[in-house]
Amino acid sequence: MRDCAVIVAGLGAMGSATLAELARRGVRTLGIERFGIGHGHGSSGGDTRLIRKAYFEHPDYVPLLERAWQGWRALEAETGRILLHATGILYAGAPDEPLIGGSLRAAALHGLAVETLDATALALRFPMFRMPQDLAVVFEPEAGFVLAEAGVRAAIEVARARGAVLHTGERLLSWRADGSGVAVTTDRGRYRADRLVLTLGSWSQRLLGPMPFTLTVTRQTLFWTHPARQQEHALGRMPAWAVQPRGARGLYYGFPALDALHLADREYAELRPGVKLALHLPGATVEPDARLAPADVGEYLRVMQTVRTFLPGLDGPWSGAAVCRYTLSRDEHFIVEPHAVHPQVVYACGFSGHGFKFAPVFGDALADLAVQGATALPIAFLASAGREAPALSAPAAGGREGAKGATGIQ
Repeated sequence: MRDCAVIVAGLGAMGSATLAELARRGVRTLGIERFGIGHGHGSSGGDTRLIRKAYFEHPDYVPLLERAWQGWRALEAETGRILLHATGILYAGAPDEPLIGGSLRAAALHGLAVETLDATALALRFPMFRMPQDLAVVFEPEAGFVLAEAGVRAAIEVARARGAVLHTGERLLSWRADGSGVAVTTDRGRYRADRLVLTLGSWSQRLLGPMPFTLTVTRQTLFWTHPARQQEHALGRMPAWAVQPRGARGLYYGFPALDALHLADREYAELRPGVKLALHLPGATVEPDARLAPADVGEYLRVMQTVRTFLPGLDGPWSGAAVCRYTLSRDEHFIVEPHAVHPQVVYACGFSGHGFKFAPVFGDALADLAVQGATALPIAFLASAGREAPALSAPAAGGREGAKGATGIQ
């Protein structure tokens, strides 16, 4: 006898979206989460995540982003929460590097609105930035950011309201395919279901078992600062941004200060005040269960040393910090597919620091795979087959492209 039709193990961004979509379809579903909802132990914390369509990583992602964007707006309408803020994103980098060239290529292929800004236009539109003359500047006006923990909680709210059962504080220990179904063992009990969806983040490699790919978990840091001229960097004045100075390793990115949003609505009282900024570059390798060392002021100062070259007004002290985890695939692109041996099991992993924004569309895709065994969504390029070679340097048709050690940004 089955306890439910589908079990979803891991309720971060992807698992919460999948649970909500299954519940919308009337599927009898159990969600299992080892921590709480909207926790900071994995990759779905830190208040905010960039959302953009001119995807420099590869244009194959753009149709999925269009669907994800619609999904975030639908979730807002369903819950009455404001989750997606279209502040625009300012990109700056060397014209021959992937950030600029890839963004422009994706925009051209998919007819996306982007603007190239010269120094005069930049000074008029966004005077808080001072870009070196050797960097090209591109603005995507329809891009912005999504509220991270709030987005996870909104999806769980939908799942609960539509009948999903949730078990939080319960750790998955093992699973076993059994005929056409699955048996799941946790630290609290055993469950049976027809299908299993595994969205386990940093714990994927350990709990998936032997797989034809390797995942690496790394420690990442996020910082907040209070500039003296706070209003200049506030939501409504300053866009989100991503900058790769020439010769730099990784991408620096950040968000406007959300202080007004934080103060105006008790719903967002948890948001940290100040301007959030970070360096997207894989950090030190860590074990999934290891306690992460807290961020320190030295790490903050090293990031600010570069950020202040193009945002000189960010002159305040640090006001907060957080640490999280990336779970990186070998080529830093996602893996979303059915299990090769057990088709009643599907999984999504390896989101490599740039997956959160896709949560609604992968919730749809994983629900399709769990219920129907297939999906019409264009995710075939995210299958793991043939991807343990070194990261690709240029895309073939339907292929993927690496970005010199910094494939994507949150």
